[in-house]
Formats: sequence, C-alpha cells, structure tokens
Amino acid sequence: MSRTAQISILAGPDKGRSLNVPPAGIRLGRSSENDFALADPLLSRHHCRLDFTAADELQVTDLDSANGTLVNGTAVSRQTLKPGDQILIGDTLLAVDAVDGGAPLPPAAVPAPPPAAETAPPVFVDLGFNAAGRQASAHAPTLRPLLWAVGAAALLLLGAALIMRMPEPAPRASVQAVPAPRHLPLEIHYEKVEATSNSIFRYEMTLSPAMRLAIVIDDLSENRHVREEAVVATNLVLGLARELDQSGFFSLADAYEGVARPELHNSWELTLLIGDRVKRCRVVNRVEPAAFQAVRERLETFGKNELGIWAIQFSREKLIALADDAFTRGRNMFDERGIAYGNTAEAIRRFQEALFYLQTIDPKPDFHGELVSLLAQAGEELVRRYEEQRFLADRALNLKEWATAARELRILRELIPDRSDPRNLEAERKLLDVENRLKPKGKP
Repeated sequence: MSRTAQISILAGPDKGRSLNVPPAGIRLGRSSENDFALADPLLSRHHCRLDFTAADELQVTDLDSANGTLVNGTAVSRQTLKPGDQILIGDTLLAVDAVDGGAPLPPAAVPAPPPAAETAPPVFVDLGFNAAGRQASAHAPTLRPLLWAVGAAALLLLGAALIMRMPEPAPRASVQAVPAPRHLPLEIHYEKVEATSNSIFRYEMTLSPAMRLAIVIDDLSENRHVREEAVVATNLVLGLARELDQSGFFSLADAYEGVARPELHNSWELTLLIGDRVKRCRVVNRVEPAAFQAVRERLETFGKNELGIWAIQFSREKLIALADDAFTRGRNMFDERGIAYGNTAEAIRRFQEALFYLQTIDPKPDFHGELVSLLAQAGEELVRRYEEQRFLADRALNLKEWATAARELRILRELIPDRSDPRNLEAERKLLDVENRLKPKGKP
C-alpha cells in the first residue's frame, strides 16, 4: 500500500502552512524548482528531501545544505521519522503529524430518484354523439388545451433532436509545464589541496544551480591568486551533467584514505548534486580511484575552458618569459605603426596577450608599468586614426567619388583587421555597396 504523510510548519516565514508527502516524496528548499518552496532565507536552494524507504518508513535526507538538517535537535544526513518528530531547517520548524497508507475516499452517495409525479386524471372529450351524457361531461376539458399540449411536446422533441445533432465543442488544449531535464539542476563543490612543509596550493571550483561557475586558486609558493567567475550556457551545463551522471562517480565509496606522511598532504573532495541525486567523495594521501580521477580532470578542464585560466598551468618564470616576448613584439609593432595600417591593432593584441600571461603573477615584473602605459597609448592612437580615416571615407561617399571611397574604406578595414569588430563590419558593408556602383553597367 502506498504511504503518505502529513507535515505541518510550526515556525518560520511559512508558519501555518502544511504539506503532504506523496509516495514519490518531495524536495524542500528556497528555490522554486523544488516540489515545495519555502521563503526561509537561511535555507539552501535545495535543502532536504522527504520520501519513504523500501520498508514504507518516512525519512528525511539532507541535500548537502549549508546550515544542515536537524531532527529533534540532532544534525542528521538521513533519518527515519515517526509522528511527533520535529525537523529544523534554517528558521523553519516542521512537525510530522501523521504517516498513513492513504485510505481511499468513501464512495459518493447515490442520490435518491425524485418522487414520481401524480397521475393525471383521464381526459374525456365530448364529440357530441352522447346526448345523454352531455350534462355529466359539462365540466370535462375541451379539445384545444390537449392540442396545445401535443404541440409543445413536439417542439420539445424537435429541440432535443437538434441539440443531439450539434457538434461537440473542441476540447480545450491543456497547458502543461515542460518538466525540467532530470540531470538539472547541477551543483558542484570541488576542492583540491596540495601542501608541503614550505608551500600550499589550493584549488576550489563551484557551480551553483543558477549555472554560475567560480574558481579560486591560491598558490603560496608562487604568490599567485586567481578569482574568476562567469555564468555558463545551459546546454554546456546539461552536457556536463550527463557526462558526470554516467561517469561511475556515484558508485564510489564516501572516502579513500591513505597513510599520512610528515611533510606532505594531498586531498581532493568532490560533491555532486545531479537532479535529486547527491554524492560526496573524499580522497586523502593516496592514489585516486580511476572514476574519481576522470571526473576531477574533466571538471578542471571545463573550468579552464569556460573561464580562460589556462595560464595557471605554467610556472611563474615561464609566464614572465611569455609575457616579455609578447610585450617586445607589441612594442616593435607600435614603433612601426606608420609602416602598415594594421600595425597599431597588432600591437594592441600583443600587449593584451602579455597582460593575460601576467594575470596570476604577483608581484608583477618590472616591464608591467610600461606595458599598461603603451596599451593605453596604442588604444587612443587607434581610435584617433580610425575617426580620421572614417571622415575621409564618408566625405568621398557624400561626394559620390566612388573610387576614392573604395580606397579609404579598404584602409579602414586594414586599421581594424578584426572581422568581428563592428567598425570592420560597417566598413565592409559600405565597401560592398561602393564596389557594386563601380562595376560596369550590364555586368553582374
């Protein structure tokens, strides 16, 4: 028999409300994506779940919430419940009122038929053949009321026939909410710590149900600190969730611990929440299980791709060397900006590349100040030259000097070589129009 449970809210922002736990169970939390959303700000987005065990016992499961789930004052990760138990989540206090088998509703009473109408007395019609009985039938009804009754009955029958022949109205289309994919929401909490007697490297990656990816890296030996975050596209998160769901991670044990060494500590801790499935696994001072390693490497690659922090994989010395090379090339291009129209834009690209390499370096190398100054100077130079060149092109267009306009527009496109730049796109559009005007008439 399928069991159900009744829960009442004794305290909190939703005090006075009640909820019913169906056989399939419900998830509670602050997010509207839950089966039962609560207004308590201290709750996690997906805080806990109420469902039934294989033995039809009501149980509560904490979904790795920030503030935990307490049953009768004791923090639990999973706990069976009975009537009278109290559950505290955030500032919300729940009470188990009843756990039953969901008895079926009583059958609806069949209404008694209406009392039969009294039988009408017989009607006698005098046709004039019985003279002796005329006096006795003087009070009998005449023929005209009978004819009216027959006509009314005929009209009723005709109306009923017309109603039966009318087409039935088309059924209304029911609007149903599209169910969310079972792999969403996806939550990730991953932390890696590599420590020795003289250095600590810490890597933390989180992905919230709102699909905001954040990575924090602290490398004390290199004095490098990274803080990056961005919102990831839904299709990318869904694809990652499907990969993780099939990775075998949920089959791992909760912990793998090796032998501690005096001057070395390596640990990895990963928690995944995919839909309504939650799994936490911790590996300390030992070789990672294959399934754990595959998931960890996939997550680190995903984070590097989405946040553009590939530079963290290189040493400080290597990054400074790469930045110095890009800076030197950019400075040479800027010095030769009068030789080719595109040199200024190329110098800016090189300067930006050098800054990318130095993003995680602290303190910065000596040439960093000159790099920032030249980048700003090159940007101002490019804007000035673009405005001057655009003026020349527009003047030629207004004067309908098509050959001159084509030349000036080509120079504009060399100044801004990036084809995704709106300035390049505008010059290209104008140039196509001018080239069409320059074609000899009659030729396509």
